[in-house]
Amino acid sequence: MARINKNLLFVVIAVVLGVAASYLAVQYVEKQVAARTPVDHTKTVTVVVPTHPLAKGDILKPDDVASRDVPEAFIPADAVTPDNYENYLGQQLRAPLAEGAPLSGSAVDLVTDHFSNVINPSDVAYTIQVDETNSTSGLMVPGDHVDIMLLLSEDNNVRLIPLLGDVPVLATGKHARGVQSSGDSGEDNYSNVTLEIKPRDAQRMAIAGKAGELRLMLRKAGQNDPFNLQMFSKADLLNMGKPVKKGPTGVEFIIGNKS
Repeated sequence: MARINKNLLFVVIAVVLGVAASYLAVQYVEKQVAARTPVDHTKTVTVVVPTHPLAKGDILKPDDVASRDVPEAFIPADAVTPDNYENYLGQQLRAPLAEGAPLSGSAVDLVTDHFSNVINPSDVAYTIQVDETNSTSGLMVPGDHVDIMLLLSEDNNVRLIPLLGDVPVLATGKHARGVQSSGDSGEDNYSNVTLEIKPRDAQRMAIAGKAGELRLMLRKAGQNDPFNLQMFSKADLLNMGKPVKKGPTGVEFIIGNKS
């Protein structure tokens, strides 16, 4: 009888130790998770949110937004607040927004009253004349990227020389990206394009425009890889394809692997 009680005591002790070990393990894991993900859902911050869904390209108006207390854990680093939201009114959205989601500054494409403010500090704006061919039938818009080629015709020698690649288009006619619209900038017809290039490249463009004709090739949106184009001439065009072998009596016909 005493032996049975002793075995039972060992079993009880083992069960107690197992439960205690499990409890301590759970407590340890919860402490580690809490330490690494300190989220306090009770702390909120007042931010600006859309009162209804907004689409990309919409102009942000006072009736589109309202203030709301949102848990700090769900607020983006550049969230718009009631203190600075007026800076974003009248600006264009570069991304769609969901109703009630915190409005981030990166979702708004800020514009300026001065065209010179949109030019990068190390670049300059350079304007060239274009026609239907050069402007991709007038379908080119500010924000597009182009490659610039120089077409030279000297005597009977025609050459196409690559000048610059992946050049941003700042403006088409008077329609400029990032500049406050005056109300009549939606014109489809334009005779000049303004590009953003380095000052040294602006010098090259000025000489190239006098030496020959400039040609613009429109890139697919988001395509930034170099095309590695080389100079191409009329002679290169005429020499494309296999040369034809000539026999004593004229054209030599090739049948199978025998001539």
